[in-house]
Amino acid sequence: MNHNKKAISALLLSLFLVSIIPHVRADLSTLDQSLYLACSGQDDCSLSQIAAGDTMISGEERGATILSPVTVSLEFSMRPDQVSVSLIPIELNILEIDLRIQEDSMGTSRPDIQAELILGPSVNEWTMSAPEFQPGQQASTYRLENVELELSQGRILKPSEEVILRISFEINQPVTWELYLNGNSWFELPIEWSIDSDVANIDEPTSFSQPRNINLIGEQTQGGLMGDDVDCYRFNVNEDVSALTVSIEWDTAPIEVEQNHAIPDLWDDEDRSESKPEVRTMYEGDIVVNEIRWGEPKAGMHTICWFGEQNRYQSYQFSGRESLTGIGSTTPEEFEGEAVWNGGISHAGRIGEASSPKGAGMMTMIFAATGIIIALSGYILPLSSQWLPRFLLPISIILLILGGIISPAVSISNETPNPGEVSFDDVLKQRINRIYQGILMGDDSEYGPLWYGGFLGVSNGENLQMMLTIESSHPLGDGRWQIHTEELQEIDLDRLIFSKLNEGEITAENQVKFILRAGRLLSLDLLMLEALLVVENQPSGEIAHIDWTMTSAPGMGSNSAPAWTTRPDSITSDDWKKISEAVRPELLSVSFCDCGIDAMELSVRPSEIYVNDLITPGGIETSNGLIPYDFWVAMLGFVVLSLSAYVEKIRRDEAKSLAEEML
Repeated sequence: MNHNKKAISALLLSLFLVSIIPHVRADLSTLDQSLYLACSGQDDCSLSQIAAGDTMISGEERGATILSPVTVSLEFSMRPDQVSVSLIPIELNILEIDLRIQEDSMGTSRPDIQAELILGPSVNEWTMSAPEFQPGQQASTYRLENVELELSQGRILKPSEEVILRISFEINQPVTWELYLNGNSWFELPIEWSIDSDVANIDEPTSFSQPRNINLIGEQTQGGLMGDDVDCYRFNVNEDVSALTVSIEWDTAPIEVEQNHAIPDLWDDEDRSESKPEVRTMYEGDIVVNEIRWGEPKAGMHTICWFGEQNRYQSYQFSGRESLTGIGSTTPEEFEGEAVWNGGISHAGRIGEASSPKGAGMMTMIFAATGIIIALSGYILPLSSQWLPRFLLPISIILLILGGIISPAVSISNETPNPGEVSFDDVLKQRINRIYQGILMGDDSEYGPLWYGGFLGVSNGENLQMMLTIESSHPLGDGRWQIHTEELQEIDLDRLIFSKLNEGEITAENQVKFILRAGRLLSLDLLMLEALLVVENQPSGEIAHIDWTMTSAPGMGSNSAPAWTTRPDSITSDDWKKISEAVRPELLSVSFCDCGIDAMELSVRPSEIYVNDLITPGGIETSNGLIPYDFWVAMLGFVVLSLSAYVEKIRRDEAKSLAEEML
């Protein structure tokens, strides 16, 4: 009996001890972005999402000397293993290590730390220098902030892949080191996207052999295509249905794990496949939407299946309808195919006060030359006043030469292309070619979305020299001016995209991807270019020269097709972030109907842009003359010349009247 009591007591004590041990969990995702260094003794350390375990671990290195230093190495592995599929960010927000020397409370002799952070395919190494000594303050922690991560081997952290932090430091004197934990040592990663494949796979069981019964019409069904999974659904089609449309919305996912969005198979209860459907694919913001229409399906039970690919993860939701009325265009008759870009979307300020360039031109030069000839003739003709050839005529000649000849000549010379400068049409063609090349080579190649996602298709380190024709400009109200150009009017995106597509080098599967990405990236680039055409002074010439060298930028938008991954180096990172947030549209929808016509639709719902949102990027020179307001300077020369003629006429009339009176 006593034996039983002891056994029960031991069991209860064990359960109590287990209950008070903190539950350690770990996962890097959008919900869990911080990991803490935790230890239960020096040889049992890990990374956890809660600050648990010992408050501090330490070690005595009494045998360490300058000639025989001791290297201390500690390894922290995430336990349990990674669960989510996560997109590794471009930068590490913060890494903080609280390492102290017991005998050095001021922190004047602390060693440097060698840190190695492994995030699946990303291996990073840094040297963390000892913080500077601050008199009268406690020793600071070792700290890294906003450091770039190595992403050349990919950005996807998959389930069960390693997450390890290794730190090492060298002790060269007999001291006791102390590593403070429990929230003092930790790091943070700004995970932008993640998915728990087990949780997201809410449609199960939905297999090829066991399709899930659903109501397709009027209800939305959610699911997740996780890896090479097969998701099948079974539903009824009524007898009076002349057309069946299934609309599936794919949630945004990085290109590395995005499913291929292949058209699903649909067959009836006699295992006969329905006819080839018409497909309309749209980008709505960062979301891809497929509308698939089968004409005159057979009545009765049908099965629809989506087939996934290995190591690809994407969730979705879909529904169906039995009528196309009022739903949108999925036939050639309903599809408008309107994809013409009209400028002005990114304008702000006093748009109604726009005016054409007022600089002097060729006609001004002709009139100025005529005025100069007239003024010079005054030195040949007998004049009634010596003040005219000495003062008024020279002044008029100087004004006419400066404002009507020299300055317009400088302006006209500035309207010729600079060496290496290209037209806007050439820039658009290069933009389309790079998207095409990226799709052709594959998203995983070096020519993937991060390469062709640069602003106007220009990659990091490349130079963009472009010439634009100024149509008008308007004041922003703060002394700056925004330029309107002829090139940003009536751009036929259909013609640009489909003329390239007709070269026929990419597969049918990638054609839709090319159309949608080209339409989206072109639209975003045009929005940004309009917003950047801001200068300090009102343009007087008709040409704007742009000279920008691109540098890398975080980009924005869909992880599968990021935009603006480069920026002009004359724009700071903060200013680029500011203008990107201002210009980004509330909704950008690009649609393509695979229904027998080469056409796409473009719809933009812009954000409201304010003058304070716009920046002055630099690198823009307008073809102004030698002096500002040269046209009016030339007009002033004509006024002085006219005044000279008027004075001469008055004096001659007075002299004539006086002579008549004397005679």
